[in-house]
Amino acid sequence: MVKQKKKSKAVKKLEDHHKYLDRKVKELSEERKYDRSSESKTLLMRLKKTKLALKDAIAKAKQTLTDF
Repeated sequence: MVKQKKKSKAVKKLEDHHKYLDRKVKELSEERKYDRSSESKTLLMRLKKTKLALKDAIAKAKQTLTDF
């Protein structure tokens, strides 16, 4: 039972980080309208990939919670 609480906290932490990255991606997407430099594109792509990886990690963590 203690293990489930830890995992649910871990899922919550991943979800919070995903929400943060979502906000940053939206901000950078708006900035990209004016700043078309390669650095801004690279940063935006890296954030999107990290956000997607977190989404996969959240799904995997939720799946392991339901397996118990």
